[in-house]
Amino acid sequence: MTLTPDLVAMPAGVPSVRLRGRFVAPDGTPVAGTVQFAPPTVLTLPDADVISRTAAKVTLDETGAFEVDLIPNDAPGMSPRGWAYQVTEKLKGLPPRVYHIMLPGGTGPVDLADIAPVSPYAGNYLPVAGPRGEKGDPGTPGEVSSEQLAALEARVAPRPQEWTQATASTEWLITHSLPYRPQVTAYDSSGREIGGLVEYPSPTSVRVVFAYAETGSAVLH
Repeated sequence: MTLTPDLVAMPAGVPSVRLRGRFVAPDGTPVAGTVQFAPPTVLTLPDADVISRTAAKVTLDETGAFEVDLIPNDAPGMSPRGWAYQVTEKLKGLPPRVYHIMLPGGTGPVDLADIAPVSPYAGNYLPVAGPRGEKGDPGTPGEVSSEQLAALEARVAPRPQEWTQATASTEWLITHSLPYRPQVTAYDSSGREIGGLVEYPSPTSVRVVFAYAETGSAVLH
């Protein structure tokens, strides 16, 4: 078997999911750059005697596309469980974009365009869905199990959440329902991005500290 630089053979006993993606400009021109997929911490797979602690980084080809095999979020025996990949897109001529995805096992090839959240602040390129495969034979009708429903829900990436700070303050205490520590982008009342110290006092709250009292909004992704 011949492997491209982004398709590295997994060790024996380690499950994987094939993830594909393609980026083009609105005029159809391929976009150059890299996409990184990082787990939040060290992953251990005791059944396969494997420890993974590095991010997977792929380079877009001349068509703006990539393919990579990744360990699924729900691999049997994995510790920890319930985590999400942090995706960092670094595309030529554009600011980086960071978001999170779930990638459960037991699925065929997955297209990043189907699971990546849509950002209202990044409109300079288009993630392109891959070609549709041949239609398979109809399966036998049956009931949907709770495990199947959980796997379907896990395929939907959490969407960015917005917060509005109407009262000027040097500290914004933001509550959220995302299942991870989110990245925070803050904007003043005129829509300009502003920087602040980001803290995480609890799993469902974020505190942003500014040098001066500010009003505005924040996007958690």
